[in-house]
Amino acid sequence: MMFGFMSEAQILTPDDDGVIPEPTKFQYHNRVVAYPFLRQADMLWSTRHWERIELKEKMNHHLYYPLKAVVDRKPLFDVLVDGIISEGTILEVFKDDRFTIPLTPEALEQLVSSLDTIPRDPDLPVRREDPSTYFLDTIRVRANNVTAYLIKSDWFFDKQRGEMKNRIIGIAPFVQDPKNPANSYPLFWVWFPDARYALHTHTAFNRNNDARRLTFDEVFHLRQFNSVLYKEENVFDRTIADYKRNDALSQLLEAQAIRENLRNMEHDMWEF
Repeated sequence: MMFGFMSEAQILTPDDDGVIPEPTKFQYHNRVVAYPFLRQADMLWSTRHWERIELKEKMNHHLYYPLKAVVDRKPLFDVLVDGIISEGTILEVFKDDRFTIPLTPEALEQLVSSLDTIPRDPDLPVRREDPSTYFLDTIRVRANNVTAYLIKSDWFFDKQRGEMKNRIIGIAPFVQDPKNPANSYPLFWVWFPDARYALHTHTAFNRNNDARRLTFDEVFHLRQFNSVLYKEENVFDRTIADYKRNDALSQLLEAQAIRENLRNMEHDMWEF
């Protein structure tokens, strides 16, 4: 007696955009993995770092590109701004890195977008009271204006798990002013735990394997980026540049020394 085996062909449509249907290809529908519970008694030691992620570095290009959103990806800046203004998935937004000056979506929209006047006649001055002397042009901060991201994080040694861990608590896009390129500043600060849902529902490009992309939340959790430390919590509340004023090399060496001290601290925790 012979048995016949029947198999159905996989039905794909152009909406699937690949050999595997879109809903199962990436992690759009996965829930955000909660941080493991940490008791205060288990945190033996901690320090706070501020770091700068330069987007010019090749390793950090997945946080910068694409400059304009495509079907399956958009730049990290658009993920943050859309999550705050249009989607409402990010609520904890602040003006400073100490999270003391909150920003509403309306206030952030004014920071991102502004109006500029262009004279109708270059030889005549612009008179504000006379609209016939100028045009109004909307200037908006976009992804291509972001030069770096600033992150604020805590390093701590977990006695229960026996390891040094890092948790990011704040992130800020460092932008170049569209009106005055010589002026750069952090546009806003986001309380990172509140932004995890928005970051987890968007994927970043994986140059090593396009079938296994990481979400932005995973990129930061796994620290898949290169950064330079520019401040460590200290009694003077000063940055490295405030006391290493000679040149950029001395600042970089100081940042490396702080990281080495952090590594030595983790090793010393295992000595008895």
